[in-house]
Amino acid sequence: MSAPGGKRSRAALKALLAEEDEVGTDVVNTDRRASEFRSIGAEDPTAIAAIREVFAGTTLPDDQEKIRRILRVQSEIRKEWGDARDSFLAIGRALLALEYDLTRAEFARLRQGSEKLFPFSDATATQLRQIARAVDSGRIPAEACPGSYGTAYQITLLNETQMRVARQRGLIRSDVTRREIMDLRREVRVVDAEPMPSGRLDIAQLREERARLAERRNRLADELAVVERRIAQIDDLLSPVIEGNGEAIGRVVPHEEDVPADVNEARSY
Repeated sequence: MSAPGGKRSRAALKALLAEEDEVGTDVVNTDRRASEFRSIGAEDPTAIAAIREVFAGTTLPDDQEKIRRILRVQSEIRKEWGDARDSFLAIGRALLALEYDLTRAEFARLRQGSEKLFPFSDATATQLRQIARAVDSGRIPAEACPGSYGTAYQITLLNETQMRVARQRGLIRSDVTRREIMDLRREVRVVDAEPMPSGRLDIAQLREERARLAERRNRLADELAVVERRIAQIDDLLSPVIEGNGEAIGRVVPHEEDVPADVNEARSY
């Protein structure tokens, strides 16, 4: 009787020890997860606060594993987003190099045959060149350039007054949205008209102003070239079937994707 009882006693003791080991393991795991959670929160408190705000009213903010997964994906997306920005900046810079290497006539031919040579239209190439030009000139700080080239291009379209307002409002940043920039452009439509300086000339300031104006001229020239090319395409389409192209062309609306944002917006004003 004692042996069976002893065996049961030893088995019960073993089971109890096993349970205590499991409890101890759970405590260690919980402590480790809490430590990891505190570590993650300390590294990026803004991200933790954003998650709590987004998922307020749910149990997710108390689920450390799900929070870690969200933070992990957020980090991966930010990296890929940054890589996307680096890619379109590299493409824009390569196109700028070609613009400098080729003659004006050669570069015009390159633009006309853009879709035969590259996996994008000339309108897209124009945007990529403008972004690269703006970043390399310092007008858009590289670290503040958005990961979306469409948004970055909207920033390049800001005039000096709009750019000044954008900086004051903290809109020149990597996570700014296209809508924020377009809303600013619609809101602030002031034509720059800086008075001529009196007294001693500030040579450095004049050179900086000239560089800005030259950049703006190049941007407008690129946009005008896109419009002219589209008009020529429409002429070719209409000429076989319609007489008096000049009158008909005024009623044709170009494709939105082939015309810069400035031209599309101008139609509504």
